[in-house]
Amino acid sequence: MRACLVEPRPAGPTVYDFSRLPRLGLPLIGALLTQAGHEVSVQAEVLAPVDLATCMSSDVVGISSTTATAPAAYRLADHLARAGVPVVLGGPHVTYRADEALEHAPFVARGEGQATMLELVSWMEHEGDEKALGRLAGLSWRAGDGSHRHNPDRPMTSQADFARLPAPDLTLMAGYQHLTTKPVMTQWGCPFDCEFCSVTAMFSRRVRHRPVAAVADELARLDAESIFFYDDNFVVNKARATALLETMVARGLTAPWSAQVRADVVLAPGRTGEVDHAFLSLMRLAGARMTMIGFESASDEGLAQLGKRSSVATARKAVAAFHEHGIAVHGMFVAGLDTDDSSAPMATADFARATGIDTYQLMAQTPLPGTRLWDRAMKEGRILSEDWSLFDGHQVVMRPLRTSPLELQLSLIEATRHFYSWPRTARSAALGTLSHLPAVLGALRPGLVGALPGLLRAARASRWDEVTNLMRSRLPAHARHQMVEALWLPAVRLYARRQLATWWGSERARDHVARLSALPAQATMGVTS
Repeated sequence: MRACLVEPRPAGPTVYDFSRLPRLGLPLIGALLTQAGHEVSVQAEVLAPVDLATCMSSDVVGISSTTATAPAAYRLADHLARAGVPVVLGGPHVTYRADEALEHAPFVARGEGQATMLELVSWMEHEGDEKALGRLAGLSWRAGDGSHRHNPDRPMTSQADFARLPAPDLTLMAGYQHLTTKPVMTQWGCPFDCEFCSVTAMFSRRVRHRPVAAVADELARLDAESIFFYDDNFVVNKARATALLETMVARGLTAPWSAQVRADVVLAPGRTGEVDHAFLSLMRLAGARMTMIGFESASDEGLAQLGKRSSVATARKAVAAFHEHGIAVHGMFVAGLDTDDSSAPMATADFARATGIDTYQLMAQTPLPGTRLWDRAMKEGRILSEDWSLFDGHQVVMRPLRTSPLELQLSLIEATRHFYSWPRTARSAALGTLSHLPAVLGALRPGLVGALPGLLRAARASRWDEVTNLMRSRLPAHARHQMVEALWLPAVRLYARRQLATWWGSERARDHVARLSALPAQATMGVTS
């Protein structure tokens, strides 16, 4: 069978555009289908435009979507359906909106869909009947009479089966050569249960992990300049994380990497309040450049509402501890909590600046189908729209309790602009250059000096592939590394300012603000899609 797997990109500019990282579900399914003897191509729209000709010539097309990309997924599915191409929809959104998805495609693979997809493609290959189709766990499908059928859920992948999964095959993706940072996944699931998070709904609170040796082997094969660990919580089990980091050091797999962790990872097990300096030193030795921490709120009341099981004091301690070990911190926050009034976004930005957080994102609280927050928001009539393209965290789609939707939207923008002020961005550029001055001066050889105008033009236009290619062509690896160490932070801050301006200037953002402006100040809360 010829299978094409597609991941659409979100509508409009988002904070994720800089990284251009595809999710790993489709490269994993692609690796499994390839092992089963099928011909597979993977298209991630963040890397390259969707090739419709490839889709149309395939025997089956699988489309994976989040809530924000569901409209794009449905449009592609509708187009292919008109051409008679079988389509399978998968991902977290359609898992919880299967009937909606079946209006656009004949099949929906719910939950952890890799085994369901394998069995479904085999069923197609052997031209199975509806009776056999009804036995495929985790599948929703449209019967010949047009009715929607939902087979029983497929059990979560066991630890033994998870350990046997192959590494996602990134080389199947069109535009693979544009991946300057390579994504790696080491585990699924999260033992915590934050109200807004779809991870536990999709992958459960039972954590399954890959063998340390398998992860290390994958890192060796990738030979990447930098790595992003895609785990929702990289350090669920500190003993396992320690074993992985020690293996990375022993095998020289210490390319700069970033990962998502909790703030309390800096604390030593069993010793209340003490910093685990040994573990943080090991992280840095293994190549840690940045930790991405979901602080979520700058108030203990907000953290309690979310079920975060953390504190503001721990957040402060985490930033200081990581900085002591030379590891940057990207702080992720949410505004619009039930405890937040109109001053909360700016107070959050002030907290992030005062704490010394290096880079920052502040998103609107966004209820996603499948989460406890969605269930509560629906029950309370607080969903403002079911235009799924707006559910990317940038737009306010849930009515806050203590401010208006418009006030919250405008304050989100102003607070982000405040954090990424011009003086702060320029100061970080100056400090980065001074702290790495010998390396920067050493890199300013004639070839690079001649390329500087082109580099600046490409950077201003956010053409990061062009910047990377120019740097690679004009600098040896060691000089390039030193330049990156000196200038990556101001570059990210400059990018964030430009991305905010691009978003704020887009017709899509202006239309959404206009819709929020038209809402009655004290209107009954309900769906107005």
